[in-house]
Amino acid sequence: MSNLSYSRVLFLLLLSSAYIVIYGATWQDIELVWRSSATYNHCYLIIPISIWFMLRKRNDAINTNNYSPHLLWLPAGFACAMLLVWLLSYAADIALFMHIAAVLSLPAMFWLIFGTAAAKKHRFALGYLIFLIPFGEELSLQLQNITADITVFMLHIAAVPVFRQGLFLSTPVGMFEVAEACSGLRFLIASLAISVLFAYLNYKRLPKQISFILFMTVLSVLANGVRAFMLVYIGEKSNMQLGFGADHYLYGWVFFGLVLFAGFWLGARFADDDINFKKTPLQLSILPLGLPQLSLVSIVLITAIFSLNLPIVIPPASPAPALISTSYAEVTDSDWGIAFFDSLAFSHFQDEQNIEYVRAVYALKQTSGELFSWENQLFDKKVWVIQQRQALPKYTVLHLNALSGGNRSILYWHQVGEHRFSEQLPTKIQQTLAYYFDSDAITATNALSVSGLAPTEALALLISAADNIGPMLPNTASATLGIQQ
Repeated sequence: MSNLSYSRVLFLLLLSSAYIVIYGATWQDIELVWRSSATYNHCYLIIPISIWFMLRKRNDAINTNNYSPHLLWLPAGFACAMLLVWLLSYAADIALFMHIAAVLSLPAMFWLIFGTAAAKKHRFALGYLIFLIPFGEELSLQLQNITADITVFMLHIAAVPVFRQGLFLSTPVGMFEVAEACSGLRFLIASLAISVLFAYLNYKRLPKQISFILFMTVLSVLANGVRAFMLVYIGEKSNMQLGFGADHYLYGWVFFGLVLFAGFWLGARFADDDINFKKTPLQLSILPLGLPQLSLVSIVLITAIFSLNLPIVIPPASPAPALISTSYAEVTDSDWGIAFFDSLAFSHFQDEQNIEYVRAVYALKQTSGELFSWENQLFDKKVWVIQQRQALPKYTVLHLNALSGGNRSILYWHQVGEHRFSEQLPTKIQQTLAYYFDSDAITATNALSVSGLAPTEALALLISAADNIGPMLPNTASATLGIQQ
């Protein structure tokens, strides 16, 4: 083996080892999402599908001319950008962007290792890896609202009286909730992955492929609204005897199967006839090392070493007190429904005016738990619906109504070190900065709530109480940081 061959092997070993150090835990988190959520079970098939396409060649005319070596700075720069995205997302606990960085780094590294011609030849197989990313959860609420809109519209057409309150629909027979599972996200994500595959297998031109994918996306969203309407209508007409329980899922998947079949049948009528795939050996050769490769491997190694020394806190089994008061009683029975898990410190008090105080404290980075997560909530969404939201300079106020009657007002703000925020985005930005420049800082959510008062009266009472909460705050910055790894 020549010295050049040894250097290429060493390059691959260093690059792959550093990649595993940086992104290994992120890939474990990605796989955990695939395993724990039925929405992403299909992700296990993405890598075998991509490998299949690498071993098959479509009858496209691929320009295999020599490409300028300067093009290799593109994947090198992109891989470095993904490292920066990962570092910022890691500090801010934004799992989606960490997943994006881990997955999208792979095509960039493939391009840099094997060259522009190989990357262009296998561009679909590399691009299809994007479906390894468990994305879309952020769209769930919007999809729920679209589903509710379509359901209400079709119920009106069917002359079924309906009253909508948020995601809850009341008809003469009963109340229906457009729950997260009813958003159609599971079907939309799977449909999108299959539609991209179908478009590549049947169409040559990119505009045609994009048109089909958009058509199937819109069809999937509309079909989910029709499905929800059918279930409500069946429940209404059968006096809730049909459409729920096991047949709820049966009707839904049979309907979705028919919709997919109809969409692909229609798409096949416009397929190009001269597309075929033939088996071809996977011929890949590592490029001679140049400045782009050496620059990337140096930056990746530095990042790997840096990531190994980032502080992370192990939360205690029992959170420490986050508020100190001898005159207020701890709350044991409340219909508020506020919840924070795996915190370093937590307290829930109530004063003589029936104002409830909650404070949850987190480290900037923990082995488990974070300030903003899907399981943490400011109120029980199955009990309360937001009627009004007020953004004040120092606080955010929510006025809630209960589905069964009653009302509640919540005032809250977030905190990173000594900085206070009323919105999540600036809190995340400050958390990211603090992680790298002020690692002793803590993050916290402070919330006050009162029930049974008119919004104006509750607002004045809560602001007055929040302005005087200072004496109840212990020195959590030094007392509750837990154990660092």
